[in-house]
Amino acid sequence: MCRVPTSAEAEVLSLPRGTPVVAITRRAYTGARRCVEVNEMVLDSSAYTLEYLFNA
Repeated sequence: MCRVPTSAEAEVLSLPRGTPVVAITRRAYTGARRCVEVNEMVLDSSAYTLEYLFNA
């Protein structure tokens, strides 16, 4: 999801005014559908190109 950063996020990421962020929540599951990892990321949208390649 792209959104406007919170004041704290903008400060921590040293974002210029008006720079949106990309917010990602990633969950990893075992074959038995047990969640074994949750990763929450907030990224400067102007600094990243996201590419995910994997077999489901």
